[in-house]
Amino acid sequence: MMDHRWLVFAAITLSGMRPAGAAAQSSSCQTNADTAGRHIAFVTRNVTEGDSAHLAAQGIPYRPPDGVSLVTDTLTCRSIVDAYNAQLPNPTDPRRISRAYVMRVGTSAYAMVGEKGLVYVFFDTAYHWLAAFVGMQ
Repeated sequence: MMDHRWLVFAAITLSGMRPAGAAAQSSSCQTNADTAGRHIAFVTRNVTEGDSAHLAAQGIPYRPPDGVSLVTDTLTCRSIVDAYNAQLPNPTDPRRISRAYVMRVGTSAYAMVGEKGLVYVFFDTAYHWLAAFVGMQ
């Protein structure tokens, strides 16, 4: 005869398990390698070929020695998404996002592009809005 305590334990344990993809789907970070590569290339072009005085005036690093890299830390991505959404006029604004490609720009800024378009928004490391560029890809 089966011990019912074991069955209850197994049911509780299994109910708390999620498939590996479920955690990734709930993340605020978008990480598709091909798409991320295109976004990193666009941001890199802007911070290496753009007007240095204009970038510096906006608080965006010009030719950052540490380059541009994809952020995969869920907490950082969530903070950037929240900072972006906080700039919108109301909670039902259709431009609100739940996920974004977030890139670290040097050591002093982030760039993000949301799931709904090709507007690149730059933030400082305290998640304050610096500037926004429209991507012409």
